[in-house]
Amino acid sequence: MLNSGKHHHIPTFVRHSMVQSEEAFGSTRISGIINSKLWLGLELAALYIGLPLLVFLDLIPFSYVILLFLVTAGCMIYLLKKPSFNRRKLWNVRGFKKILKPIMIRFGTGVIVLSLIFLLMEPQYAFDLVKSDPLLWLLILILYPLLSVYPQEIIYRAFFFERYRRLFGNTNLLIHMSALAFGFLHIIYENYPAVFITYAAGYFLGRTYMRSRSLLAVSVEHALYGLFIFTIGMGKYFYNGM
Repeated sequence: MLNSGKHHHIPTFVRHSMVQSEEAFGSTRISGIINSKLWLGLELAALYIGLPLLVFLDLIPFSYVILLFLVTAGCMIYLLKKPSFNRRKLWNVRGFKKILKPIMIRFGTGVIVLSLIFLLMEPQYAFDLVKSDPLLWLLILILYPLLSVYPQEIIYRAFFFERYRRLFGNTNLLIHMSALAFGFLHIIYENYPAVFITYAAGYFLGRTYMRSRSLLAVSVEHALYGLFIFTIGMGKYFYNGM
């Protein structure tokens, strides 16, 4: 006769397996939620629309530069922890060499077009920073690629393309959405030229990243345009002391 009051103990290894299964199930559910299209859309809106608006409305209690570094750190942690992300994209010298010639041709064309437009419309500002504050200009030449360009490329190219690819289906739409987000960021400078110029630049930078699979390549192209803009005198559209 069986004793109904007797306690039957579950073996330890079975209990551990059950706990691990429950944890794995919970982890899978969380992963499913944060990788759903609804979550990705809300996340994208918060990062790429919400944060620039908060800066624009002066609702961030610290420097924009600090916010840039915090977001960059979060994006980098995500990329490094994602098993399927190819870390070679963060530098990839071979991809950079492969696309260097098209970058330089495009940059040369851009220099001619921007110079003609700017010097015809606002010749009084030509080389303004170089003449008025050469030390600041030199500091920008040195620090801008490291402290501004590369962090922006992590956020708007490497992270954006890796994280939100599922939302947009095709590569061309993904590039355009990245460019729109990149242009919208520049509302913080409170002028229309900055937004329109950076939308166009963001489109070409997105194409460069997709073709080269190299954050080095796209950062070099970004830096070339940025340094040219600060040199020729258009920096007033892209700097407000933050």
